[in-house]
Amino acid sequence: MVDPPVALRTICRKNDLLLTDRQLSQLEAYVGCLVEWNSKINLISRRDVENIWFSHILHSLALLFSVEIPERWRLLDLGSGGGLPGIPLAIVRPDLVVTLLDSIRKKTMVMDEITRALDLKNVTVKTGRAEDMAGGTGGDTFDTVVARAVASLGKLARWSRPLVRKGRRSSEGERKPAAPHLLALKGGDLTREIAAAQKTGGVAITVIEMVFDGNLELGLEDKKLVCVNFS
Repeated sequence: MVDPPVALRTICRKNDLLLTDRQLSQLEAYVGCLVEWNSKINLISRRDVENIWFSHILHSLALLFSVEIPERWRLLDLGSGGGLPGIPLAIVRPDLVVTLLDSIRKKTMVMDEITRALDLKNVTVKTGRAEDMAGGTGGDTFDTVVARAVASLGKLARWSRPLVRKGRRSSEGERKPAAPHLLALKGGDLTREIAAAQKTGGVAITVIEMVFDGNLELGLEDKKLVCVNFS
């Protein structure tokens, strides 16, 4: 049986994401930290621990297969929990400036410990609610908000709109769509969520099926990337 980190590296390479030895070691260290802390505080579902490399790490990285994120992009991981997807993205893209936000202090304390242990200089951890950051009261604005199983699309759109830099985003000349204002990792039938989010007005929503080499075998066939841009 192929070692999960090796399998992940192979899948990433097939999808034009090349991982260095250091990055793979950091991902392994992160998985170790996440599993250890998860036994003390609920960061991820207990049933997902055995499949953590594919259900969580690959799921987080796979958005890079489908969306073009420019260098030095400022990302806010909203409701980060145990650092997903923010920490894996920060590891494989050290040029990104990543902020991990969660309202639960115990979880942000864990993320602080993990980012220090991994020596991730491009990551900042904050405790708070997205609603309280609305309007950039803390002076923070971001290029893209990423979120994974945090809330409904309507709520995510409402919370994210005041936090992102507005402006035209073009995919012209790129093989992949440009990073949107909000990038939500979702699953299942999103018809109602999308309809509710569109009622808020001033949003353009695109759904990208998470299709890549290996997704069917790894149980990610139902996963989707929801791209939201604000006018």
